[in-house]
Amino acid sequence: MPGLIGSQGVRPGALNMGRVFRALRYRSDQAQYVVYHRPTIYKTDDYGVPSGTVGSQELLLPDLPAIIRPAVTADYQQQRQGSNIIGAARIYTPNITTIKSSTGGIGAHNFSQPLNPNFNEIEGWDRLITNYRTIRTLRTDVTSSVANGTWTASHGAITTDGESVTNTTTANGNTIFTAGNIRNILEADRFKFRIKTNFDAELTVITIVNQSNHTLTYTVTNGPPGVNLYEHSGDWFTVDLPFISGTTATSIYSVGDQYTVTVADGGNFDYEKELKTVTIANTGYNSPGGQSSYTVSLKEMEFYKSVSWHVHSLKDMTDGYMIFDCVRTQGRNDSRRRAYE
Repeated sequence: MPGLIGSQGVRPGALNMGRVFRALRYRSDQAQYVVYHRPTIYKTDDYGVPSGTVGSQELLLPDLPAIIRPAVTADYQQQRQGSNIIGAARIYTPNITTIKSSTGGIGAHNFSQPLNPNFNEIEGWDRLITNYRTIRTLRTDVTSSVANGTWTASHGAITTDGESVTNTTTANGNTIFTAGNIRNILEADRFKFRIKTNFDAELTVITIVNQSNHTLTYTVTNGPPGVNLYEHSGDWFTVDLPFISGTTATSIYSVGDQYTVTVADGGNFDYEKELKTVTIANTGYNSPGGQSSYTVSLKEMEFYKSVSWHVHSLKDMTDGYMIFDCVRTQGRNDSRRRAYE
């Protein structure tokens, strides 16, 4: 888009920022999807000391389009355990009304929260998590390859259309990726995938196993009373989870509702060990159910290294977009981290 990008970055002016984000993403990759994250806020006592009582639930919402203009990505001042510190960036996002809209907004499933009183603005020290580098992509353009990995199903058959793999299932069960010769995921700290079904399937458990058979398990729990986490028949739904030692709980949001995801590794998951399997478990199959087939499709599956930008100040706000000055408070020097493990 000539004239849109200059030496000082994006010059918004009087623009349709929704159109700008789409054009930049699909034509030049200058716009990207980020994960919006606000940690759990705990209530405080009379002395201002946080208690163990949750006052505001964690917000973890993937697929927020943003344009990121870094001033300093990382300056590599050496810190403990191979960490480096401090970067700065200016980040452009759509306005909050567009982000929260239930129709025609950013995401019909993750961001559809027009009635959520805890998400009325992007606040100071909220995080925008970006994909700094993809560590390992789980290929979905092949169904079986020794070098790149193999797809199987506990029930059903696996096919691919070149972009996604599909399990045409015959019962409740698992879709399983078994790593081939390319197995390194040590530098990754997040795991992401997109899922689509043609029935009201429920996402129940995600399991990652390393080469020593240590298991990291994500169990979906604690949604609204009587409501399970459905993958929204016919639509792609994004799941983006932390992949890092010490994590005990995180969230998946769907149509404005939070589903707590408990993370357990039995105390022995070794992140230096290479990847063995990734398993996605679904329930909701209803035989005979009146359908000729039941399908679960997966795509854009990857382990990635993230960069977390913290909102420092609001620079500009219009009817079409917002501009934030953000700082990167911590990063990792992978070669030193590997040596220190």
